[in-house]
Order: sequence, then structure tokens, then C-alpha cells
Amino acid sequence: MSLLPPGVLRGLATIAMGASGGAVFFALNLPLPWVLGSLAASAMVTQATRFRPKLPPSWRSFAMVAIGTMLGTGFTQDVVARSGSWVLSLIAMSLLSLGFFLLAYGVFRRWGNMSRQTALFAAIPGGLSVVTMLAEEAGAETNRVVLCHTARLVVLLVSAPLVIHGLSGIDLADANSTMFHGAEQLDPLRHGLLALAALASWFAAKHLRFPSGMLMLPLLASALLHATGLVTVHVPPLLSVLAQVVIGSGVGARFAQYTPRQIARDGGLAALVGAALAVGSLAGAMLLVPLTGEEVAPLFLAYLPGGAPELGVVALALMIDPAMVAAHHVLRVFLIVAALPAAARRFGRDEP
Repeated sequence: MSLLPPGVLRGLATIAMGASGGAVFFALNLPLPWVLGSLAASAMVTQATRFRPKLPPSWRSFAMVAIGTMLGTGFTQDVVARSGSWVLSLIAMSLLSLGFFLLAYGVFRRWGNMSRQTALFAAIPGGLSVVTMLAEEAGAETNRVVLCHTARLVVLLVSAPLVIHGLSGIDLADANSTMFHGAEQLDPLRHGLLALAALASWFAAKHLRFPSGMLMLPLLASALLHATGLVTVHVPPLLSVLAQVVIGSGVGARFAQYTPRQIARDGGLAALVGAALAVGSLAGAMLLVPLTGEEVAPLFLAYLPGGAPELGVVALALMIDPAMVAAHHVLRVFLIVAALPAAARRFGRDEP
């Protein structure tokens, strides 16, 4: 008889499968390896075997705290000092994001045969983890939402190196391994302070009715520490990888009731939407170059409606103005979290 509860054993097996998939994606240098690799492994298991991957709910909460803390590290003193020059670009990013949402929503409603709620969450430009949590709370078809975001994100991450290489000649091949190269040494004081802030945020999120508190409260706490210069360290790479594996594995586990036909239908449609959004991001970046004085590559990376941590890592790896890129993606997360609950209530009326 096992000393561990069945739920924990199932969770450990799910994590092991997800980590294996992430390692394969990492070895093959595929984009977003720890999230998409673990997602692919977990989803394939649901389709090919009778085993049903599943994670205890608290594990996902811990992963969201880690991701929120990671996002907050982008708010360095450099970001605060230079943020005034990004006002026009940030406004443009917000308007582009709204346009991307309206385009995707219209496509999913017209050709995807989705309800208003499901199309709403599927069309949100980025923030997969946040959107997934809110979609579950709103009763949307989470599997379809996750698939649309995943297919779109893959297209964006695959298109990014092609576009950036064409613009600047930079190769993104080393982006995956950047976090393991020259990782900062563990600072007991500063890393301890960051961990304490994350734990305090987790405790507060458990007791406060704050929208997406498990993500946003750690993000705010980490951002405050980094903006004031009290902390300059980052989440250790292994913890970052574990958080991504938890998120990816949990997402993949939801495909248990999803048929291959549905995957081909929704995934293909979302991929086309992703290609259109990549073109829109490039067009927006080229239009803003003479107005902002920035280069096309960082603007393009900032406008891509993908995951904040993933595209932030790409910016850091290539030194494509990572502070500016991070600021744009973190602002998008704030906008999504601020606007999505109200939008979900509005779009949920008079279904379908």
C-alpha cells in the first residue's frame, strides 16, 4: 500500500510525463519547450491511453504564484526610469490587442461555432494561464479555449525567429537554454526576500477575493521589490521550469474528452488566426518605428500577443530591449486580468 494519497500519486505521474515531454522539446530546441512539451505529452496520453493525467488544484496555485513572481521581475528600476518614453508604444499595443481580440472573436464566432463565452476566452490575445483559470470559473469550454491559445502561441513563436532573423539577422536557436547558462548564484537574503513575498502573496490570495489573485498578487509584490531596487534576483531556473511543467501538464490533461477531429478543427482555425496576428504585429511595429524611435524587432516582439514569460525570455536571450518587451507584455496581462471578468459577465448574457 502506498503512503501517498492516490491524487498525489496521479499528480506525480502527470508531472513526470510532462517533464519528459518538456525535456524532449528542449532537446529538439522547439519553442516554449517546458510548457508546450509537457502539454503535448499530457494531451497525447489522454488520447492514446486510458490513464487520465490530473494535478491537485493546490499544485496549480503554487505554479501560478511562481509565474506571477517571474512576471514581476520585469519591473526593474530600468523599466521604471525609461517607461515614460514608452507611453505611445504602450497605447499602440493596447489598441492592437483590442483589435486582435475583435478579429479573433469574430472568426471564432462565425467559423468556429463557439458560444460567446468560449469565443471570448479563446480570442483573448495572450495570458493563457490567466485566461484558463477565468474560463473555468465562467463555465466556458476550457478545452477549446486552451487549444486555440496553444495553436496560436505555437504559430507566433515559430514566426518570431523567422521575422526577427529577417529584420536583424539574429538567430533564436539559443533562447531555450538561456536560463541555464550563467544562472545567477543563489543569494540567501535577496532570494529569501523574494520567496517570502511570494509566500505572503499566496497566503493573501487564499483569503482575499482578488481577481486572479494567485497570479496578480505575487506579480505586484515582485514588481514592487524590483522597482525599488530592494531585490534584483530572479526565480531560480529549476523552479521556473517546474512551474511551466505544472501549467503545461495541467492544460494537456484537459484534452481527455477532446476528439482528434475537434483538435484539427479548432487548432487549424486558431493557427490561421495566429498567422494573421503575427502579420498585424509586424505591421504595427513598422508603423510605430518613426513615431517612437524604437527598432522594429523589439516592437514586433512586444506586440506579439503571446505569453509574457515566454516572449520575455526570448527578449532576454537575444538582448532585444528586454525591459521594454517585458513592460508591454506585463501591461497586457494587467489589462486582461482587469477587463476579462467584466467582459465574461457581459458576454455571458443571452447565450448563445
